[in-house]
Amino acid sequence: MELFNRQILARLLSNTDKGELAIKDASAKLIAIFNATPDAFIIINEKGIIELVNSATTAMFMYDEEELLGQNISILMPASLKQHHDGYLSSYLKTGKTNIIGTGRKLRAVKSNGQEFAMHLSVGQVENTSHMQFVGIISDLSEQEKYQTALAETQEKLAQATRLSAMGELAAGIAHEINQPLAAIASYAQASKHLINSLQNIDVKMITGPLDKIGEQAMRANEVINRLRNLVKKHTAQRERVDLNALIDETINLVKIDPRMFGHSIELDLIKDPLIELFVDPIQIQQVLLNLIRNAVDAMEQEEGMPLKIECRLISAKQIEVSVLDFGKGIDMDVSLNLFVPFFTTKETGMGMGLSVCQTIIHGHGGKIYYRRRQPKGTVFSFSLPIFIENQGGGKK
Repeated sequence: MELFNRQILARLLSNTDKGELAIKDASAKLIAIFNATPDAFIIINEKGIIELVNSATTAMFMYDEEELLGQNISILMPASLKQHHDGYLSSYLKTGKTNIIGTGRKLRAVKSNGQEFAMHLSVGQVENTSHMQFVGIISDLSEQEKYQTALAETQEKLAQATRLSAMGELAAGIAHEINQPLAAIASYAQASKHLINSLQNIDVKMITGPLDKIGEQAMRANEVINRLRNLVKKHTAQRERVDLNALIDETINLVKIDPRMFGHSIELDLIKDPLIELFVDPIQIQQVLLNLIRNAVDAMEQEEGMPLKIECRLISAKQIEVSVLDFGKGIDMDVSLNLFVPFFTTKETGMGMGLSVCQTIIHGHGGKIYYRRRQPKGTVFSFSLPIFIENQGGGKK
């Protein structure tokens, strides 16, 4: 019996050893996985005190492990978030309601040297532990942010290049538009000089009339130059409240410079009431309109006298659609499949970037751009944009 008991005890001890080894192996594997991941893993308690970090955390935030353990998680937050974090935890413990646990969001974090960077944070609660714990998983978005900034800069340079290209094609019309007021200024100036030389007793009214005309023509030339300067100058994309009808009118004034427009009228079907406002970069939206209108004129090259039409319609309480309609020959099916493909063009001197840039601009503003065939002939290019709605979503919708 005694021998039997010793055998049972030895077997139990052996099983215990094996169990401890299994636990030790599992723990080692978990720690290896924990430290091998490129994302930062941080475990905190219900008071926000850091209890565990992985290697990626120390590398990302430039701290030693000992410097983080026992510290409040707010040490990794910028000042704008620090003051609120403990309140979030306290509120969650009291109500069980949270806006972040079980979800993810983009936030700012701060390294030990004070440098801020963009991160994506996911938070979960650790279940079945001796006390309440939360785990945070952090991805560094610094490189992604740099890429997005570089992409935005490249897109703006490309957009500017297409605007400059359009102005190059309009060169003849620009010269004509500016030469007219300049010629008038020269004529009125010559007339004023003649009056001054021919009259002994100068009649002021006879002189001021031509001088007023000179001023009017100078302002006319100045307006043309300012419209062109605003369109082609390099600028940082900046959104503002814009009256859609006013933006369309201003674009039409630019289009009228094109000599090809002399044989075509422009019909407008706009929404006058209520006033439609957008929250957009006006130069970029004007570029889209200008491109679509000039494409429509190109399509009607053989259709002398046919009008071009611009329509606006509400497609919902929050969306408006702007359409440019032409009476041209239409678009072939094989061409239609590549309309928005970069560098695809049917023009001998075209860049093939016009519609591609337009698509990028409209998508960047939360809209869509598309086309359809018109009956009996012609094409309709349309784009939709969110309407500006006061006091909803920070004023932007």
